[in-house]
Amino acid sequence: MSVFRLRLALTALAMAASDAAGAEESAALVNANAPQELFSAGYLAQVLGSLMLVFVCLFAVVYLLRRFNGVRIGPGTPLRVLGSASVGQREKVVLLEAGKEQLLLGVAQGSVRTLHVFDKPVVVADTDASAAPDFAAVLRSANPLGGRS
Repeated sequence: MSVFRLRLALTALAMAASDAAGAEESAALVNANAPQELFSAGYLAQVLGSLMLVFVCLFAVVYLLRRFNGVRIGPGTPLRVLGSASVGQREKVVLLEAGKEQLLLGVAQGSVRTLHVFDKPVVVADTDASAAPDFAAVLRSANPLGGRS
């Protein structure tokens, strides 16, 4: 008879545990369905923090690309492409200025060959004309009111 009572006690205990778990699940569902504040301070801090993290990662990638790719920005670059012409589907002739010399290069798929090195410059590179106008000059020229804001 003691086995029967033990079995009955274990069954009652299991039923009580399942009722408690069911009550917890229903309470969790009620809390999950409750409306949450969209513009709470914690939510806005999380959004702004995520945005700042994205910007920091973006600037870090740009910095690393510039540093390890050797990309130079500005007028001090020693190489400039003065002109190019396509002579086929995948072939080009490129006029390149390297320092004080001008080179004519043939560029094809998988190869680059020097066609000619010029003694005298073919294209005179004017430093003022080649420099891009600054933003203020472009804005002044596009402003319909003239120079006034």
